Amino acid sequence: MKIHENIIIEKQEKVIQNIFCNICGEKIHKNELGYYDDFLSIEKRWGYHSQFDDETHCIDVCQLCYKILLDNMKLKPECDN
Repeated sequence: MKIHENIIIEKQEKVIQNIFCNICGEKIHKNELGYYDDFLSIEKRWGYHSQFDDETHCIDVCQLCYKILLDNMKLKPECDN
């Protein structure tokens, strides 16, 4: 027979407080609904024998800086539209 007891468990959770663009350093703001304005977020775990052997890089880029990146690319990314 199992006897149960209600207990209170505190759960720690990581919550995003702020997001800053890694290129220009500007804060990426929340809109009127409380969601962050659209931005590019990249997470890359580098493999062995790379220049960044087994490192994980996380990069956030605002729309303005992403537009500048796109404009300077020799080979543009494929888009659906």
